[in-house]
Amino acid sequence: MLNLALDTATPWGRFALARDDELLGYRPLNIQGSYADALLPVITGLLDEAGCALRDLDGIGVTMGPGSFTGVRIGVATAKALAYALDCRLAAVTTLEAMAAALLADHPEAGIAVPVLDARRREIFAGVYRRTGSWVETVADGAAATPDAWWQRILAVVDDPELPVYGGEGAPLLLGQGESLRPELRSVGEPRLRPWASAHPRTAAALAVAMGTGGDAVPWIHPFNLAPSYMRVSDAEVKRRVDLTPVAPPGGVPRHDGPGGGS
Repeated sequence: MLNLALDTATPWGRFALARDDELLGYRPLNIQGSYADALLPVITGLLDEAGCALRDLDGIGVTMGPGSFTGVRIGVATAKALAYALDCRLAAVTTLEAMAAALLADHPEAGIAVPVLDARRREIFAGVYRRTGSWVETVADGAAATPDAWWQRILAVVDDPELPVYGGEGAPLLLGQGESLRPELRSVGEPRLRPWASAHPRTAAALAVAMGTGGDAVPWIHPFNLAPSYMRVSDAEVKRRVDLTPVAPPGGVPRHDGPGGGS
């Protein structure tokens, strides 16, 4: 199976192409403006480099949030349109799940990952995930909360806060730095190199590979059923005191498997 994965939820775009569990191509693309003009060219470029075309795709994978409202909407809309037009399968995961899978792929010695994004408004998006096969399962659901609140959640579900691999632009907000480092981390003895990074991980690469490992390593979804997962209302909604979060479509819609897809 030839699978394309997109992560446009943050300014650090990640795009990957894999055949079964072999990564054929990977492109990071930092976007300061909108993905509207950059998304399709980077997709076609990735396919061209691998000697493939859109019509060859068997599956599309996308991160559905949280992150930039505009970035999430563009990525989700593009993935849905491609799945419909190409009659191929669609996989949708949260940005935090994809980050966790990528962090664990880069750190095979770790079993737990804590991905963190800066949610602004003095909050972070975070979650706690453990490795399961080629993907991850949830230990603590992704959500927006203050760094202090999230740190207490982590201490409640993880035996040792040194065990997880932490990553994402919000990691310094969660963990602290220098003199502001969390006491539970500061009191462990001599300084040492830890597997923490504020860089955005290779989300799309992890997703594209997991899509081709067989079975249901990642959740497949009908395009009609896919709605963004913002995890919090926008600034505009806060100012206007309204909630415009998309309502999940009703049940009973069959899964969109594409040619040869199973149920």
